[in-house]
Amino acid sequence: MRIVFLHGIGDGDPTMGWLDGLNRGLMQAGHPPVEKERVIAPRYRSLLNTAGVSAKVPPVTYKPKDDASGRREFERRQAKVQRKLGSESGVRSFGFDRVPEAPLSILQEAAINAIPWYDLPQVKRYMQSEGTRGAILQLILDNLPGSGDIILVGHSLGSVVAIDLLDNLHEGLHVRRFITIGSPASSRPLHENSDRLLKKFPYARVDDWTNFFDRRDVVTGGRGLASTFPGAQDFTIDIGGQHGASKYLGHPSVSGLIADVLYPTKAVALRESGIAVRLGDNEASILLSLHFGHAVQRHIKDKNAAARYADALSAQQDEVVAQIEAAAAASDTTVAPELYELARGTVPTLPHRWELHEAVSELVVLAMTNLIEPYEINVERAPKDALADLTVELGFQRSTGTKIGSAIEDVQGYVSRKGGVPWGRVLTAAAGVAIVAAGPVGLIVAAPAGVFGAAALTGGLAALGPGGMVGGLAMLGGLAGTGAAVATTAATAGGGPAQPINDSNTLVLRVAVEHARRILELPYDEDLWYQITDLETQLSARINRLSVYSDPKSPALEALHSGKFTVSRLLAFMLEKGLGPKALVAAESETDRLLLEEKKPIEERKSIES
Repeated sequence: MRIVFLHGIGDGDPTMGWLDGLNRGLMQAGHPPVEKERVIAPRYRSLLNTAGVSAKVPPVTYKPKDDASGRREFERRQAKVQRKLGSESGVRSFGFDRVPEAPLSILQEAAINAIPWYDLPQVKRYMQSEGTRGAILQLILDNLPGSGDIILVGHSLGSVVAIDLLDNLHEGLHVRRFITIGSPASSRPLHENSDRLLKKFPYARVDDWTNFFDRRDVVTGGRGLASTFPGAQDFTIDIGGQHGASKYLGHPSVSGLIADVLYPTKAVALRESGIAVRLGDNEASILLSLHFGHAVQRHIKDKNAAARYADALSAQQDEVVAQIEAAAAASDTTVAPELYELARGTVPTLPHRWELHEAVSELVVLAMTNLIEPYEINVERAPKDALADLTVELGFQRSTGTKIGSAIEDVQGYVSRKGGVPWGRVLTAAAGVAIVAAGPVGLIVAAPAGVFGAAALTGGLAALGPGGMVGGLAMLGGLAGTGAAVATTAATAGGGPAQPINDSNTLVLRVAVEHARRILELPYDEDLWYQITDLETQLSARINRLSVYSDPKSPALEALHSGKFTVSRLLAFMLEKGLGPKALVAAESETDRLLLEEKKPIEERKSIES
């Protein structure tokens, strides 16, 4: 494994101070230093200083026909880097965008002009002279091996050269890790009159791309690269606002990312016990979530959408496995055989541990939740079709899943002004949290939640910090009983602004669950009627109070009216389907009978009475 370092403007760092900085960081972490024989550091200062250089740009060697799959696999590798750096202190996984675009460019250009060793003519010569660009790229390629793996590091202008080099590398060469530090590659002045810098990122050739910058580094302007290059993943670190390569590479996060490839540690060894470790309820629920996700994928008819969904689900599964491994390492305990199997890359068979009454709740929630949050893919009716598969896996009849799907559609169609809401999307909140344990109408279980940076497997699995999950599956039940509420759009009422009283989707879920139970001839919760009527009273009171002084179309009133509409429709549905308290249902039935009697002709009624 060789480290390739591309320098910025200046003398090309002949004393290799950058390597001293890297070795300082490696040794502080307990790793051996990198010998000079393991590095390749071409110097191209003379080419930057010479006008009129004539050379052809090397040919592009990366020309995939369809890179969509490679792009998705690249994202899974990027997520692994994010998990690693997200657990480290002093690293932030977002750029510095407080300075507007135009002033930022001015700031960067001023910095380039102000710093004596940062020779702006050299920068422009590389970006605008085909001869200079071709000569530098060819010089670097001549110093690289024809095949094998490398770690590619580009500093300052060297990062621009490195980005430019990626699709010209020898075909047999693979970049195990691409790191840019102190890069000005997003600066507008560098791209003036030039649009040729890496038009197509070689996702299958480069494992990952991490860009580090200090937000006070004036050459970067405190700005990352993701806004210019979709393949880049930005992280801010604090090196005192300096710009030197030695400072960047000496930072523990930068040197640690290089050490991760040079001196890989063994994967967390999950231990199985001779004594069977029972799968916890929360752990079983997340296993159910994964099975449901795979069933949804099998029923997506559009091949492209199905492929994207499968890859997104694999990325979510990576997150779950990472949490299992982190928890096992932290507690040094054995894990259930199912979790051990999952960590080894196989989704284990579902245990038959759910009673039908319990399974109805979890399946209704799963069918109405986006399991690949924060990614959004139109799966059409695949979640409904998946219900039948899951009920069979759980040990019930296939018709049970069909009845649960019909119950959900009954409620959707009755409540929504638009005749239903998309499957798999009802519970997704704007904040990326899908939750149904909310307010006075709480559900026993919570939906699998895509929580950016903080999804927790509460059955002993640790929550990840910032930069951890980019959407993953949290345990069903993990949020239950917290009293948390999410203000979401009242989608079931045909759209509208978020209403802060209660999540309308929560109410739809509760009613759908009880309706499904009644269809399956299971006991249902009669108290739900009183909980929703209580909410109706609360909403009405607030509307009456606010409407005295507020504008009729005020956002608050619009939201309250939207919520009240949902509540009213749900109550009407419950009466129609016999979901209220038994005494109320009996009274309604008797009232309906009497009204029907009154409509009959007098002669017919007399005949019946006689």
